[in-house]
Amino acid sequence: MSIIKTHDVTLYGGNDIDIILQPLCDDHLPLLYKWNADPEVVYWADTDSDGTQGFGEQSVRGIYGSVSQNAICFLIEANKIPIGDVWLQNMNIPEVSKMYPDLDVRRIDVSVGEKEYWGKGIGTQFIGMMVDFAFYGENVDVLHCFVGDHNIRSARTLIKNGFREVMRKESESDKTKEKEEIHFALTKQEFIERRRVRIPPDKKIMFPLTNLQPSQLCISAGKLRLIMEWFNPADIESFDPIPVKLLDNKILMTDGHTRAIAAHLAGWENVPIYWDEAELYMRAYAIDIKWCDEENIRSPIDLAGRIVPHKDYERLWRKRCMEMAL
Repeated sequence: MSIIKTHDVTLYGGNDIDIILQPLCDDHLPLLYKWNADPEVVYWADTDSDGTQGFGEQSVRGIYGSVSQNAICFLIEANKIPIGDVWLQNMNIPEVSKMYPDLDVRRIDVSVGEKEYWGKGIGTQFIGMMVDFAFYGENVDVLHCFVGDHNIRSARTLIKNGFREVMRKESESDKTKEKEEIHFALTKQEFIERRRVRIPPDKKIMFPLTNLQPSQLCISAGKLRLIMEWFNPADIESFDPIPVKLLDNKILMTDGHTRAIAAHLAGWENVPIYWDEAELYMRAYAIDIKWCDEENIRSPIDLAGRIVPHKDYERLWRKRCMEMAL
């Protein structure tokens, strides 16, 4: 009988480093034993630790066997090297749950066991991946996380991903490393707002939807679901314009594919666009266009039949982009 309850979701991301969050399972127990036996690792991962001792194998089995029943647990890989684990866990603190009646509230917990990866900015990236998964993949209402006031690095990571401090609570631990427990929250609406695109009116251009060249092969149903929460088919002025560049005589969408699908499904023939002035790696986009040509995707309309569950989008698109040979 398995100790860790596993799942079938894998997440792909990273900027200057490839990050894969793969399902945590019993095969990873030797790594968990090693990391959790290190008092310094446990000191930062467990608010009740004073940094003098780690956990034994029996305790590790009990922790992960229990937590995984109500959490989606991942092994963190950086450039194919296992470095730690991260959980999206159902809120298990009653006083926090009471703050959000009738809402789906989750918490993110993380431990990086390979200390040479501390302070490298990797945490900001994989926490961002977990936040995306929570709202796009799990349709969570609120993420509520907490760290000790001594753990400045973790607090900054949450803030960089849009979390705001909501309260401070005097530590109930008899340990001396923290005086307060800082609570951070990010709601679905705040997450949506952070991903909206604001462009001055004079930068917007109306353009035929069918003349836009996509640069991806499928659409996340989770992303589309959240866009539909703000999209108003009767108000084109409130529509977030689509960024484009000229490449090989094609007006290429560099982003905004899900918005384009929402516009198409609403019956729009024209959408607002703007010229993307960001410096982008256009060789990668040229490969994207080649993939689209091979699958006869030449306008957003061709993507309408390629709306897939978010976990499949991760596998079918984000994984493919990570493995792109340049």
